[in-house]
Amino acid sequence: MSAPPTAAPEATAPPAAWPAAPHARESHTVAAERDRYVRERLNFQVFTLGRATQAVALVAAVLLWGAFYWATRDVRVLVWAALVHCAQALRYAGFAGTARRYPASRYPDALPSEAIRHVLPLLLMTSCAWGAAPWLLTPANGAHDAQLPVLAIFLFGMIAGSIPAIMPMPALVGVWLGPLALSLAARFAWLGSAQGWVTAIGALLFAATMARFALAQRRLLVAELRGQLEREELTAQLVTRTRELQRLNQERSRFFAAASHDLRQPVHALALFSRSLLRDLQGHAAQPVAQRVVQSTDAVSGLLNAMLDISRIDAGTVVPRPTDVAVDEVFMRVAQLFEPRAQEAGLALRFHTPPAVMRVDGELLLRILANFVDNAIKYTPRGGVLVAARPRGDWMRLAVWDTGIGIADDQIAHVFDEFYQAHNPQRDVARGLGIGLSIVRRLAHLLGGEVAVRSRHGRGTVFWLDVPCRAAAQPQAPLPDLAAPAPPADAAVPAAPISAPRVLVLDDESQVGEAVRLWLAPHCARVQVTTTAEQACAHVAAEPGGFDALVVDYRLSGALNGIEAAAQLWQLAGRTLPTILVTGDTDPARVRAAYDSGLTVMFKPVQPEALLQTLHALIRADVARPA
Repeated sequence: MSAPPTAAPEATAPPAAWPAAPHARESHTVAAERDRYVRERLNFQVFTLGRATQAVALVAAVLLWGAFYWATRDVRVLVWAALVHCAQALRYAGFAGTARRYPASRYPDALPSEAIRHVLPLLLMTSCAWGAAPWLLTPANGAHDAQLPVLAIFLFGMIAGSIPAIMPMPALVGVWLGPLALSLAARFAWLGSAQGWVTAIGALLFAATMARFALAQRRLLVAELRGQLEREELTAQLVTRTRELQRLNQERSRFFAAASHDLRQPVHALALFSRSLLRDLQGHAAQPVAQRVVQSTDAVSGLLNAMLDISRIDAGTVVPRPTDVAVDEVFMRVAQLFEPRAQEAGLALRFHTPPAVMRVDGELLLRILANFVDNAIKYTPRGGVLVAARPRGDWMRLAVWDTGIGIADDQIAHVFDEFYQAHNPQRDVARGLGIGLSIVRRLAHLLGGEVAVRSRHGRGTVFWLDVPCRAAAQPQAPLPDLAAPAPPADAAVPAAPISAPRVLVLDDESQVGEAVRLWLAPHCARVQVTTTAEQACAHVAAEPGGFDALVVDYRLSGALNGIEAAAQLWQLAGRTLPTILVTGDTDPARVRAAYDSGLTVMFKPVQPEALLQTLHALIRADVARPA
């Protein structure tokens, strides 16, 4: 699409003060801030090193005039001593006053430019005092001219040693080196000899060399300070971006948790309604339709449960329970699960395993292998799948090979990422959500192992798990494991307890409560549905012994959550009632809180048979519990 037409520019000149672009203004501001930072750090170094060299300069002056007075007994030596010590005293007073005016607590990293205003005149005065040394420490009649070279060497050393203190400011270099070098050169030239003139020129050349060296050191220091500042800025930007990413990740987690909860509510109700409908349509012509509805609902429930698995793992509620597991038994269970699918697809499903026993959580290991085999069958149009195990010292490698379509090289690095599917760009729900391998990687880490993949596009793929097979040093306390696969739609209803139970349902979604009632009603003597904690408490208060169990939603519309509401209901009933805490939350903190409550936790969408089975089991255990 072509750009819209624009008016022809006028012949008038642009305004003289054309406003700068925002990025230009920002760049100028940043550059000015960097220059100010560098300048203040240089000022700070002048101040700190200037104070540190005062004691050294005092000792050097005392040694110098003491040695020359002992050699010459000339009163002019004492005059010079008084002169240089007065300059040092004034310099010390200037630094001390500045330190009181600008304490380090106020300016810990840099001192303002005003803090070194006294340095320049005081250093000039000190340089002139030291510059008088060649004239006052040696007699004017030349009686001790042999001592002049010794003095020159001493002063050369003073010049070289002062470079770190004066190099941060070019003006200090000139103020300090100028009077001192000129005075020393003039004193040697005063001798009138060729040697004196050569020495005088040498003194000037030495001072010039030191000045160039000081300025070069300053440039290096400025470059270092700028580099340090840039590194600090980059670090600050990295910290800021990291915090922003953390915030975005938290917001994403909250969004998915809220979306998952809101989505699980109707799916939970749909699963119960559809299963009740299938039960009531036994032998009816519409039974196949109801069967398809149940199957579709179970598929959606499976996808939601996969998302829930990630949250449960991240919350730390899935804890490995290591036991002695025979590898061939695990492979046998894999065969039972996938041989019908493999035969239907025309694939050969083969197993190769040594007679090995591992100390590992067998259920988590089965979940990992089942995911590998499921993907292999899904993406292998012809050939077969091989499941193999091979000991590798204290490790066991379990691998799943296939002759499928393979994975492209640019996709290999992402196959374990969340919501990534290499061969499903259209996001076909029938092929899952792309989080199965992400769950596998998390489960492998729980087992102390690692997963990896190697593939050749169009030739096949191998996924493997390396897991330690040594005995666990300290087995951890078991927590509820990942949800088991959904039972089939025609699964048998579990046996009822000794007598038909009376159940109180508390869910702020009336539709969900009605779905639970409709499913439980044929198996219970009474199902009372309430939508608020107040209603539930009123029913229990009216009939303290009127209920045998509770089915409570975790997230309620009132001030109380399901855990707190259950505690109040127990208090009103006068005993601890068997309670199922139902939740659709996937937020790790809420999942952790649900398990920490000690209640039996079930996640929406709850499989109807699993709900009924769990309810009956809790009631039977409560009846069997000694009074």
